[in-house]
Amino acid sequence: MKKAMRHWLVKLHRYSGLLLSLFLVMAGLTGAALAFNDDIDAWLNPQFYHLAVPASATSSRQPVDVLAARIEHDYPHARLAFFAMGQDAAAPLQAKLRSRKPNGELPVDTVFIDPFSATVVGERNTKAVGLAPQNLMPFLFRLHRYLLLDKPGAIISGSLGLLWVATLLIGFALAWPKHRNGWGKALSIKRGAGSFRLMYDLHRTVGLVAGILLVITAFTGAVMNLPDVARPLVSSLSVLTPPPKGSAAESQPKVLQINWQQALAAAQASMPLATPARIARDEKRGIYQVRLRKPDDIQDGGSVRVFIDAADGHVLRALDPLKGSAGDTFMGVQYGLHTGQILGLPGKILVAFLGLLPLLFMITGIAIWLQKRKSETLARARRLHLASMAQ
Repeated sequence: MKKAMRHWLVKLHRYSGLLLSLFLVMAGLTGAALAFNDDIDAWLNPQFYHLAVPASATSSRQPVDVLAARIEHDYPHARLAFFAMGQDAAAPLQAKLRSRKPNGELPVDTVFIDPFSATVVGERNTKAVGLAPQNLMPFLFRLHRYLLLDKPGAIISGSLGLLWVATLLIGFALAWPKHRNGWGKALSIKRGAGSFRLMYDLHRTVGLVAGILLVITAFTGAVMNLPDVARPLVSSLSVLTPPPKGSAAESQPKVLQINWQQALAAAQASMPLATPARIARDEKRGIYQVRLRKPDDIQDGGSVRVFIDAADGHVLRALDPLKGSAGDTFMGVQYGLHTGQILGLPGKILVAFLGLLPLLFMITGIAIWLQKRKSETLARARRLHLASMAQ
């Protein structure tokens, strides 16, 4: 690498890193916690994940329609958007609510209901800003992905993520050894060489070892936060299978003749070995969307989407990202890669560890920058002194 190019790359890496430092530390620490979102949330709010009175062996689950009717009765100002089912069949179901008024706000947007007794066992507002146990994990998620700004925040976060990818790649290029036999030095931390050398070695070595994994994490986050940019780009290279636009009976009014339970049964019949993870109903388009979780799924919330015609119950389309086009697979693995769920528990631990590294890079990067500024200031003062002596 030429000296002039290296000089400018160093400046780009340094100042983009400084610009991003607070955002990256926030994103890293919240991401580390969110890698174990359900585990932490269940520890903080056991009533949302475990029934206070466990169902007996003879108890039977209520049909989803009974649960839907109870929620619609208890929350008349809200519209039921979807049910989410955890992997524990005896756990409460999570119901997500939407306001019936355009842009309306609800005091409660998530309800937890006992699937056996149809009793509401918990509720919360996922948009609440606070550190109370029931609000903490939703708050961290919205801060991590949306910067608490909804869609504009997602665009900002995704754009900063792309800048982070560029910063990482520049750092990787700068740290890359000039010769093959230089890897031993590049991957070692010299002991007893002073604080500056320790900071420099930590910054370079950790960056080389974890750099590619951090690039993957940052890139997948940007792809998910910028779908209006990512999907057209991917579709220009590979076909993306679109979801159905609506019921097969396009010319007919959208009459919902199939209920929640029937739609769920139809989706499960199309993939008997999978378990339901979520079911949503789109009344305007006349379809149900059921997300199924395969035994070896790449994400905890299920990656297969099955669309059911609400008029007659037939399967409109089933989308399995691992069985579609290259573009479908690429888009389908982004969440699993970003959260580490694609590798199970080891992947989550790895993502949580990676979330701590931006803090290390900020500390070491600022220490290196301050030391170099000090050295440059001393060198400049020395040159001025020598120039004045020469006059």
